[in-house]
Order: sequence, then structure tokens, then C-alpha cells
Amino acid sequence: MKDKLKYLDPYYYIDTLLLKLFGKSKSLENKIMYWIFYLVYSLILAFLIFKLLGLILGTSLPLATVVSGSMEPSFYRGDIMVISSAKNLKSEVITIDDNISTKNLNEFAKMEYKLNDFGNYEVKTIEINNQIIEIKDAIEKNNSVVVYKSNLTGRDIIHRVVLIIDANDGKYVLTKGDNGETNYIIDQDCAISGNYIVNGCLNVYPINVENLMGKKILRIPYIGYLKLFLFRG
Repeated sequence: MKDKLKYLDPYYYIDTLLLKLFGKSKSLENKIMYWIFYLVYSLILAFLIFKLLGLILGTSLPLATVVSGSMEPSFYRGDIMVISSAKNLKSEVITIDDNISTKNLNEFAKMEYKLNDFGNYEVKTIEINNQIIEIKDAIEKNNSVVVYKSNLTGRDIIHRVVLIIDANDGKYVLTKGDNGETNYIIDQDCAISGNYIVNGCLNVYPINVENLMGKKILRIPYIGYLKLFLFRG
């Protein structure tokens, strides 16, 4: 049985190849060659596993690392999010008889802001078609957390859906980070003055559901810190 199980070890094959090419890892030169091949093989193996996981979960980004504190205390820097396709999102839904793909949020919605514990005027409610949504309910009801690419920063953003809007030209989401100290406005609340973005928003215009990269299905705490240390400092 043990002899058969060795074939399930992905490193069995590279070990066999290296033994044939260089013999046993005894000399310093052989050890260096072994480590080079192991490193390249590990990178290729990780890439293939990443792609396979993406096919299984239905997304091009099956794993995402939390790189900021914008979702604290729900998630922290270094957490790994397992991502699936953005289907069956959990959130309140409001229907609007309008096309909103290129409309500023304040053209069809009204936001109410209140001073929070961090001294910021954080959005508390959003009103569309005389329907008022409490933003805190999105956290309390555990609304879906999604990933999208910001059209302002070009970065992948992991934030919570606060509202789904069923409009004439498609379904859209409004998102926000849970952290009221760093993310006190809705991501799509972009005040535009001429060619300039005034508010500290993250994405001009609501995000079409079809453009989402996926939704979070599982959190793995802290193991992404190595990536943050190596690539972000």
C-alpha cells in the first residue's frame, strides 16, 4: 500500500527525475541544482492548482489576500479569502426603472451620514425609490462579500455588498468596507467635479454583477502574511 501511495505525492516524480539527472544530492553543486528544480516545480505546481481551483469554483480568482484593514473587524490583513463565482448574492434588492450603468450614485439615490465613533461622517442609510436601507444591516445580516477590480486604482477590492439594484440595464451592486474608520462612504459614492473625483471613492458608477470577480465563501486567517511581507512590505 505504501508503495502505491507514493504515486500520489506530486514531488515523487520530480525526485525521480532529479535522481536520474544528477544522482543523489550530496555535493553542494547537486544540492543547488536540486533546490532550483524544486523551486521551479513548486511554482508550476502552485499555478496549476490555482487554475484547477478556479475551474472548480467558477472564477479566475479562487484565492485573494486581504491587503488592507478596510474590512476590520470582519477580516484582517493577511487573511486569505476563498472565492467562488458571484452567483446568488445575499443582500437587499431594490428595483429601479432607470439605466444606471453610467450614472453617479447621487443621481438616483440619497445617502444620510452620521458622525461615527471614529469622528467620521459615515453613511448610515441609502434611499432609492422611497425605500430606505440601513447600511449596518448589511453587516448584521452577513451580506455577501465580493471581489471587484477598481476602475480608479486598478486594484482588487474585497468589500461587502450593501445593496443590489435591479435596473433596466442590468443588476448592479453597491459595496462598502466594514471599517468605519477607513471606509465611511459607499465605494461608488463618487462626487465628480469636472474631470476630478472629489470623494475618496473606489469605483466610478455602480458595479454590474457580471463584472464581479467573485464572492467570498471561506476565510483562512492570517496565512497570507507571507505574501504581504514579500510583495508589499
